Amino acid sequence: MGVLYPDYGVWRVGFVLIMTTAERLTRENWLEMGLHLLGAEGEKALTIERLCQVANRTKGSFYHHFKNRDEFINALLDYWQSEYTSRIISTVEQLDNLSDRRRELDRLAASIDNQIERAIRNWSSVDEQVKQVLKRVDEKRINYLAQLIAELVQLDEEMAFELAIVEYAVFVGVQHLFPNADAQWIERVFCRVTQMTALLSNQAQNV
Repeated sequence: MGVLYPDYGVWRVGFVLIMTTAERLTRENWLEMGLHLLGAEGEKALTIERLCQVANRTKGSFYHHFKNRDEFINALLDYWQSEYTSRIISTVEQLDNLSDRRRELDRLAASIDNQIERAIRNWSSVDEQVKQVLKRVDEKRINYLAQLIAELVQLDEEMAFELAIVEYAVFVGVQHLFPNADAQWIERVFCRVTQMTALLSNQAQNV
């Protein structure tokens, strides 16, 4: 039948979230559901009709929070940027120790929903707005990673940026090559990449 998520009043059936009628849905509920629907069925599923069907709500409930589909899509992309990038960086930055920051970044990156990330990347190939959003997110993630690498292993900005690109390529590659991998395994892979970065940086400094 499915598993009830009490905080959202959500049933997960297969890959799709179906809202119960027990609770009034917040704007965030709609956006979270939209991301999971995007991951499960792709961008073409993001119609008002399908959203309301999955949410088990009338269109009036949708229009209570969003003027139209375009406003929903804009909010969805903003929400994805906020939850999957800005919030992660803010959480990591709360830690004082650089090594702790690095470990926390690996842990949080490993917990990101690969299905949603792949769907966003696929969507960007056919939608210019999504392409630009993804570009900004990729740049923000790489730049933050480069900053962290530079501080942690005392590298110049150029070398740290190049190593960050390599690490980020692994992050994206794992999402596509191992779509069903669990977060613990992904975190171990990221830890190995972190170790490789440290080794490479030491070798590069001695060249």
